[in-house]
Amino acid sequence: MDSQRRLSTVNDFPMDPVNLAVDETGNLVVVSYAGKGIVYSVQHGGVPEPMKAEAVTSKPGKKFFVPVSDWRLNRESLAHPAAHFVSPDGTTILPAGADFLNGAMSWGVKSSPQIRSFGLSAAVPGQAFYVSDESELTTWAADVNSDGSLRDFRLFADEGGEGVAVDSAGNVYIAAGQIYVYNAAGKLIDTIEVPERPLQLVFGGADRRTLFIPARTSLYSVRTRNPGR
Repeated sequence: MDSQRRLSTVNDFPMDPVNLAVDETGNLVVVSYAGKGIVYSVQHGGVPEPMKAEAVTSKPGKKFFVPVSDWRLNRESLAHPAAHFVSPDGTTILPAGADFLNGAMSWGVKSSPQIRSFGLSAAVPGQAFYVSDESELTTWAADVNSDGSLRDFRLFADEGGEGVAVDSAGNVYIAAGQIYVYNAAGKLIDTIEVPERPLQLVFGGADRRTLFIPARTSLYSVRTRNPGR
């Protein structure tokens, strides 16, 4: 979406996309529902290229994109990634568990966090990362290792749903019917009402103070006091 609020098609290649990340130079990383462990890169509107799974190693200074939600929190997959998918510019890493690589199924659908999450978010070592459990209606905090794996899961809030975003002050926004805002200590401090159920939360705009809210049929936005983290 450009500054005139117009949507445009980046690519119509049949990738079966379910989740997206963007590296530092604007290349798309596309998680695909098709096949087993399929991730594409799209460089500036070009033809999608399959990305190879690489060995999991410590990668200090890199940005990891990790699922922010799951129907039921899969600690094993998030804590023990089996592969890294590295973006074209080398700045952005998608850690993925064996369940994603093997195309694990549950009740007839793919069941890895990379497939079932309503979004991916940057996970940075030294900062808490938050994952929402839709089934248990809870949100969990975890620490981030230098290989993008998560450790020390702990209950953050008795509220959970589809999406999570964090601002520069450490406030945590949880999409769960409405948008519930918690401070870093886990205290509810605000509620943002949305006309329809929010599915994902992403900070953007030139000053990163616009919270974009994809919902069931529409895209909403709201200005926030603090920019996104």
